[in-house]
Amino acid sequence: MDSIGRIAVIIPKINNNTESVFIDAIHSKAREYGYDTIVISGVINYVDQHLDIAYSKGQTNIYDLILHGDFDGFIFDADSFCSLRLRNTILDMLHRRGLPCVAIDLVQPYFPVISADEDLQLYLSTVHLIREHSCRKLYCIGGHKGDIPSERRIDGFRRAMAEAGLSCGDGCIFYGDYWRDVPHRIALDIAEGRIAQPDGIICGSDIMAAELVRTLTANGIRVPEDVRVTGCDGSIISQTERITLTTVAGQERINGTIAINRLLSMIGRNVEDVPLMPELVIGESCGCADIGGIRRSTALSEIREYSGTVFGILEQRITNSHGEMIRRMSECRDIHDVCGTFLGCCYMISTCVRAELCLCDDWCRDLSDPSVYRRGGLSEHMLLAAASDTGDGKMTDFMTKDILPSLNRPHTPQLTVLTSLHYKGQIFGYTAFTYEKAVHIILDEFYTNWCDAVASGLNTVQDRMYKAHVNKRIESLSEFAPVLGIFNKRGLISKLMNMLAENNTAGIFLVLLSYIKEERVHYGVPPINTIVNALRISDSRAVLASIGDDIIAIALPHDSGTLSEKELARDISDKVTSSYKGSVVLKEERIATVSSSVSQAEIFSIDHLIGSMADTLKGKMISQSSGVFNYRERFCALRDDIFRHPEKEWNIEAMTRSMGLSKSHFHRIYKEFFNSSCKDDIIASRLDRIKWLLENTTLSLSQISEQCGYSNYSHFVRQFTDRTGMPPSAYRKLMSKNASILG
Repeated sequence: MDSIGRIAVIIPKINNNTESVFIDAIHSKAREYGYDTIVISGVINYVDQHLDIAYSKGQTNIYDLILHGDFDGFIFDADSFCSLRLRNTILDMLHRRGLPCVAIDLVQPYFPVISADEDLQLYLSTVHLIREHSCRKLYCIGGHKGDIPSERRIDGFRRAMAEAGLSCGDGCIFYGDYWRDVPHRIALDIAEGRIAQPDGIICGSDIMAAELVRTLTANGIRVPEDVRVTGCDGSIISQTERITLTTVAGQERINGTIAINRLLSMIGRNVEDVPLMPELVIGESCGCADIGGIRRSTALSEIREYSGTVFGILEQRITNSHGEMIRRMSECRDIHDVCGTFLGCCYMISTCVRAELCLCDDWCRDLSDPSVYRRGGLSEHMLLAAASDTGDGKMTDFMTKDILPSLNRPHTPQLTVLTSLHYKGQIFGYTAFTYEKAVHIILDEFYTNWCDAVASGLNTVQDRMYKAHVNKRIESLSEFAPVLGIFNKRGLISKLMNMLAENNTAGIFLVLLSYIKEERVHYGVPPINTIVNALRISDSRAVLASIGDDIIAIALPHDSGTLSEKELARDISDKVTSSYKGSVVLKEERIATVSSSVSQAEIFSIDHLIGSMADTLKGKMISQSSGVFNYRERFCALRDDIFRHPEKEWNIEAMTRSMGLSKSHFHRIYKEFFNSSCKDDIIASRLDRIKWLLENTTLSLSQISEQCGYSNYSHFVRQFTDRTGMPPSAYRKLMSKNASILG
């Protein structure tokens, strides 16, 4: 059957067997009905705090295809996204697109919500421990408190206990945030007698169950002989532990199946719904292995197939290295070299059956102005630069809405993954890899580095193109600015190098200045021209140059003395008034200046110095023109509020809107006032509060995380560790030890 359409799956990452199963369920049914499955992934599951980093923006740019690609419908794996902001951005794109869409576990007003029956997960494992192993005293470690799916899983535990006539009070239910910390602490409490030892423990995730088993066994409690343990989700970790876990699998396959069935119905296809149930995957942690061996199941086979794929890929990579890819890309001299290297290294992504390199038609920076380049979105027209199934070296233009030229040719329904191609904030396009099976998709660090190497090669080529362009321009340009009759930047650099070479001791006093024009004021002579003329008349030793953007450079021998920037502005204003006999008056408060001393040691870095000074001057001009000091009280009040209430959800965009400022202007003013960024102050305020709570309370780490404004527990632990050099639990231990010594 030839493909008749395309269904897009939007997912943050694919590096776990549960995500592979989800995609497989969708693709299997989509293929049956004649649809391609196009997976759009940012590869990395970012949290809100990391979204504004240039690399994060580059990775998540791939979601722009939602607006431009020609799709029949979307499946949005919303619940998998850690970033609420990115989730909402994608939701807005989907709403604007107006095509059929289903969302996984995200209640919103636009699309149907798909969710597997969560309360069956822990119900099955609880019933198993009660009926098969005669457990009577059971604990349950759930996920996030108040989270609906987490609470529904715990409800399944309560239902199974009630059906068996067993008591189930709050004392046997714990909230573990689906991570390692809480089960680790519970295991220690059981081992040390602070919590009564149960017959079994039901965990809401395999990660929690694995940590619980490790800690119990490390502290002398045998699993399953003393305590039986079960997990949930059916992730690969359940079968790679020393003691394999009894777990419940199938939720992602159920979600994928329900989602594709519902979407096909919305598209207008008749689909038969077949009821699906989660599967109990028997491992050793419940004790079944001791009474008859591990029972096979479909889910267990899928987990092991994924494990085999992963280890097979790792084995092949022993002879590969993305370092080799980087080296080869760094040697590329033109776009054809990049395409050839791309095709020559596709074997490193060993499980794909086809690879395609798609570039925006403006992938290269503007050679006349390298600051002009694509920072976001995708161009209307794309360029298929390379495709592994043709290898003919020809480049093909195509419309972005077509996604890939190969999709317009007759073909059987295929499974293709699209990820972004970018470098230091510049968007190049995207890569497309087609696979026979979802289990073959592994978007891990190796994959990311491989794609980054391609982007690095493209950057190397455009740098070579720009250097060649500049060299040609330099050959054709003189060293003077024709309008003002003074040096241009090239001439200034040459002059300064000569001045420094001739004088081995004294340096040069360099000033960059500009005039901030007033709105609705007519200037008979441009202010910059009057300044140049006045300086020519008043100081014959001054070397003048125009370096663009109405910025003038003045170079003086260092022995001519230095003035403060305020004195410089006053001096220039006086010279203009004197030279024009009062007919032209420039306000000194509108003259922006920056100055620096240039020593002989900087003779070969003058270009960089001038560029840095120019950037500083431009920032200063924005601050002065906006009356930055009018904001001092409001910024001080804001900073005080940040340190008094670190638990708030501080949002930079909301702050900038409340002050009527652009984001860049807000950051510049904040930095000018406090010599730190607003983001750093938010982090510092939270760390101060965290440290105080760790030292002075017995609150759990998850409670501290919530009280200090963290919506993501793992981000809380990671940020604290990065900033202090130790995890929160270790910090609390250290402070407690120090306090006991001092006491």
